[in-house]
Amino acid sequence: MRKAGWLGLVFLVLVTLLAGVALAADEWGEIVIPKDAPIKIGMATVLSGGYTNFGIDIKNGAELAFTEKGEILGHKLALEAGDDQCEGAPSAALAEKWGNDPTMAGVLGYMCSSGAIAASDIHNKYKQTVVSASSTGAQVTARSIPIIYRLCWNDNVQGKVLADFVLKKKWMKAALIHDKSTYGQGLVDVFKETYTKGGGKVLAYEALTRGDKDFSPILTKIKPLNPEVINFGGMVTEGTLLVRQMRRMGIKAKFAGFEGVYSEKDFIQASGGAATGAFATYSKSPGTQVYADWVKKFQAKYGPPVAYAPHAYDAAKVLLMAVEKVAQKKDDGSLVIGKKALRDAVSATKYDGITGPVSFDQAGDRIGIAVTVNEVVCEGQKCFYKEVE
Repeated sequence: MRKAGWLGLVFLVLVTLLAGVALAADEWGEIVIPKDAPIKIGMATVLSGGYTNFGIDIKNGAELAFTEKGEILGHKLALEAGDDQCEGAPSAALAEKWGNDPTMAGVLGYMCSSGAIAASDIHNKYKQTVVSASSTGAQVTARSIPIIYRLCWNDNVQGKVLADFVLKKKWMKAALIHDKSTYGQGLVDVFKETYTKGGGKVLAYEALTRGDKDFSPILTKIKPLNPEVINFGGMVTEGTLLVRQMRRMGIKAKFAGFEGVYSEKDFIQASGGAATGAFATYSKSPGTQVYADWVKKFQAKYGPPVAYAPHAYDAAKVLLMAVEKVAQKKDDGSLVIGKKALRDAVSATKYDGITGPVSFDQAGDRIGIAVTVNEVVCEGQKCFYKEVE
């Protein structure tokens, strides 16, 4: 009886231990990286078309972080880039592809808000953590999707900042143009709400189509209204054509856009001088030596940053730090990464990034990131964006 009693006690202890192991398993499931296999991270950005310079810039920023890190727990890092085309359908296709890959640790992206919204619903199904450098649309984090975070700002902030600036300048008559995207129309609508509440008068509310080249029908309607400012919500390709056609038609209104046109090469230089005096929002420069040193390092390898490379670098660092924090090396050389543990590690981020302090609120928005207004100014032959507000 005594022996049977001891056997029973041993059995009970074993059951308890096994139950503890079962309880310790991640409730969202686990990512298993085989021995000697790389840790794969998806990189969703624009790799073709009119916004390629923005997309490659984002890819380069993330790639630099991967190169510096090299490996985690003996496993090399692999950045798997995919072309999201700044659209919902291609982004959803990437999300399904990566969601069905049991060795994909997480995803960086998507470049545009429409893509991030379409993809995040799918990633949520697979409980795959996503960190975006550039999806600013309010709806990206407003839908209670628990797997998406962003290093950039929320357009509810960006649209208001620009509207307040325009009101401060006492430009009280505006024409609004957007590109029908979640990003562009969402921004213009936020601008409109703040602007009209502040006493501004909206003379026109127009929409153009991405990919179009001739905006004279819209501008012909706007010109006789004599707006003091034209607010544009959209990307650089259309924004550059729009500002050039405005000036060619003799429209003297100020051009006020958002970070979609924040590019020296693709907007300022490509405009042939038409962009001089234009405005665009962007995140406030950290103004630190760390940031300045990073820019030099990035430029030596890739050339000058276009827009979101610094945010992409920090986004990659956040995700890689979270992977390193929760990954567990097994006796067989494999790595196990709990999906919810990874999400929780990203959510709990406290990191002094090159773009400034990084932490997130419950919605996945970055806490405390400042948005500024920048003007295109010229000194001699050199034209550039300068913070003015």
